[in-house]
Amino acid sequence: MDIDLSPESNVRTVEIPTHPGFLAGNVHLPLHVPAPVVVCCHGLLSSKDSSKYLAIGETLSHAGFAVVRFDFSGCGESAAPCMDTLLNTRMRDLQATLDYVQKQPWANGQLGLLGSSLGGYLALLAAARTEQVHAVVCWATPFDLAKVQDVLKSTRTPPPLSSHGMELGSPMSLSGLPAIHRVLVVHGQRDETVSWQEGLQLYHRLAEPRQLLLLENGDHRLLDPAYRKLAIHASLDWFSEHLTPHGPI
Repeated sequence: MDIDLSPESNVRTVEIPTHPGFLAGNVHLPLHVPAPVVVCCHGLLSSKDSSKYLAIGETLSHAGFAVVRFDFSGCGESAAPCMDTLLNTRMRDLQATLDYVQKQPWANGQLGLLGSSLGGYLALLAAARTEQVHAVVCWATPFDLAKVQDVLKSTRTPPPLSSHGMELGSPMSLSGLPAIHRVLVVHGQRDETVSWQEGLQLYHRLAEPRQLLLLENGDHRLLDPAYRKLAIHASLDWFSEHLTPHGPI
């Protein structure tokens, strides 16, 4: 699909094709392209337009990265229908986004993933399955999805997840995750949704180079501006270290 440039900024609106339909997305472009790309993966009930991802897109694009924000099926503005399970649907969406990015003239072939909560879980699964991903940053990421399963089964689950009777799918934990390289784990120690000990479990499964950043008073969404800024700049430093501006050597 063609991409339309937003006249007031460096942000373009895109439609990412999947077999069942399109995913809504935005691309923050840096001054110079082609550039390394960071794809953002939002959490269970979030969207690409949360203040967190807007700030990530703005900060990283100003530092020379192209940043892709997109809505998973059933979230935000995406029209693509859900599949049999939540994890299958979202992994389909993420792989479609990676494939889309690699075909774009503004992408140099160097690709990173930044995911929060369930989005971080998906980013790790994707990095384990494809060599397209060169670096990963995970914020507030669960090691086990038991609590996510509880949310899907509760009466509080919003449509369209509830209207589809959505099952979570598998894997239900990252205990079988291979030793992925080049991962930064960021976790608040006052996370009320995912215990910071899960971040520690995740860190111990990873291979070097790896890094763990624990934020003493950070909550799940990192609502405190100082902690959010710290996490964004740590993520920027990680991608700057592990993604090259000139693409694969």
